[in-house]
Amino acid sequence: MVDDHEFIIGFDILPSHSPRSRTSPKFACVVMRNGVVLTEHEELSRRALLKLVREIEPTYLATDNIFEIVPDTKAVFGLVDKLPATTRLVQVTGIPPHQVSLKTLARRYRLGVRGKIGPLEAARISARLASMGVGYLLECFGEQTEIKVTRGRKMGRGGQSANRYRRKLHSEIQQMTRHIEGQLREAGIEYDLDVRTSDFGYASSRIVAYAPLPVISGLVESKRGGDFNVLVSPVRKRAEFLPLEPNAVATDIQPRYFIMGIDPGTTAGVCLLTFEGRVHLLMSKKGLTRADIIREVYEHGVPVLIATDTTPVPHFVKKLASTLNAELFIPNRPIPVSDKQELAREFSSDVRIGNSHERDALTAAVYAYRSILPKLQQIDHKIREEQISVDRNQVKALVLKGMPMAEAIAELTHVDSETVEIATREETEEEPITKERLDALREKLSHLEAENELLSEKIEDLKRLIEYLRFRESELSYSLEIVSRENYWRVKRDREVVKKQSELRKAHREIRALHKRVKELSSRLELLRGVKRREMRGDMIAIKTIPHFTRESIEEYLKKVGLREGDIVLFEDASGGGPQTAGMLIERGIRAVIVDTPLSHLAEEELVRATIPVIEAQKVELRRVDEFAFIDRKKFERLFQGFMREAREKARQQGEEALIELVEQYRRRSMNGPA
Repeated sequence: MVDDHEFIIGFDILPSHSPRSRTSPKFACVVMRNGVVLTEHEELSRRALLKLVREIEPTYLATDNIFEIVPDTKAVFGLVDKLPATTRLVQVTGIPPHQVSLKTLARRYRLGVRGKIGPLEAARISARLASMGVGYLLECFGEQTEIKVTRGRKMGRGGQSANRYRRKLHSEIQQMTRHIEGQLREAGIEYDLDVRTSDFGYASSRIVAYAPLPVISGLVESKRGGDFNVLVSPVRKRAEFLPLEPNAVATDIQPRYFIMGIDPGTTAGVCLLTFEGRVHLLMSKKGLTRADIIREVYEHGVPVLIATDTTPVPHFVKKLASTLNAELFIPNRPIPVSDKQELAREFSSDVRIGNSHERDALTAAVYAYRSILPKLQQIDHKIREEQISVDRNQVKALVLKGMPMAEAIAELTHVDSETVEIATREETEEEPITKERLDALREKLSHLEAENELLSEKIEDLKRLIEYLRFRESELSYSLEIVSRENYWRVKRDREVVKKQSELRKAHREIRALHKRVKELSSRLELLRGVKRREMRGDMIAIKTIPHFTRESIEEYLKKVGLREGDIVLFEDASGGGPQTAGMLIERGIRAVIVDTPLSHLAEEELVRATIPVIEAQKVELRRVDEFAFIDRKKFERLFQGFMREAREKARQQGEEALIELVEQYRRRSMNGPA
């Protein structure tokens, strides 16, 4: 029996479409729950239909003929593999070939039909019949493989070691069984296990793995001989139709319609607003997928308008509206946070707003409701003034989906007044058999026999025509084969031309990229030449560049390039080193140090003490071209000479101070000595 809270999807193929066609067939489908049609799709591709099934995960996928979605029985297994595990494929018209027409079933179960049934109506009837327990579900047992682990030798009478050998054998069978289980679990393959236990392990085991033989053969190797056998063999697949359990479903239930506000994200907010502007549902949850939201909303009713509070509309919201077959409300501009907070305070007495996601979903729904409020009031006024007996909410739902108001009212009025056609059988009294009646029956019989003979002749003529057409088919097939051979080289030539054209376009793209690269390198080369010319004229000095003022960076540079006495060194990052690092430069006798960042105080003192100036890069007009660096010669020489004058002055002052100190020491010794 179908649970009232489960979903059913009914579908029917569109006219002039076939699953055997090269073009993808189109289907009409409806989503139903508790006997109420939640949404309808007039045209969906096979891929879109299966995607909808995977998102909603209905209990039944119902149709009047399963071969409208698959071309043959072989393809049924591929279709069932694509369905969710909880979804069953149902054929409501019965077991092939003993099927009853959909129109007959609709009349039998008092479902309102009149005239020719269209694809959307057929999908609706199939879903309704499946919800009532009418039809047969297709049970498919996909490709399975049987794995048996048995003993390889008979025990025999044995002797003193018989029990020890039996324990060893049963233990090996148990270990091999567990090993196979581990292989199947690691590969993600479902299986059933049946074992015959013993005191020491398994006497034998049987595993039915739900995967084809080639897959299992790659995981489990057959083994014959030795202490035990591993036998791997395929299980024949089969499909069977099983009847549904009848279930009474009310046919007069009307769905509830809502305006849906959505705030997508890691934590999604959902709000359902009635056509009266009351909050029916306000919730938020982390990690909600589109399928989760669809199932949650369908638990309450049918959304006819989906709203968001941001522009442009998020992709998630567009896909949700497409799946639910609902209109989309987009605000003219992003809604300010102050307006959202004001709206939250307005509804705080009616509903608890837990977080910003629920607030944004509520804001989107309310703004959508206010935008359509004049139209809703117009519908209420027309129905009230003209005293029309229709469901107002259903009229509003049709109008919001794009149907004119008058057409929506007319359609619902027509549906309400439509009566169900019920086939009745009139009782007739049996006429007595008289001579005149017997003669009439004989005359009718002779007429039918003559007609039967005539039809038999027509059948023979048609058989001869079939034989002729088969002969013509073989002739045309041979001609087609000749033409195909002639066209083969032409097609191959065209393909080769297309391939070469693609390679040529790729080569052109590479040439353009190389031209761009050459242009960049030429500009850099011209810049380098300009700097080099200034260096040759004596305006610039080339200096050596070391990335970091650390022992490791200096040692690496010494290995790769080296430092000579009188070199000027630029440190791109002067932080990190100390007096010991400065000592490495002093030992090489470098002339000066250029820094782009501040140098440590102790290291600078050590260098200055060794008469090696530390000069800031901006003071000597530092220029870089790729890995080369240059400084202005005049500015450097001026700074260097100034540093040397200061150094000599400091040395002279230190020398005078040392001489005065020596005189003072001599005087002190003279005063303290013998008179």
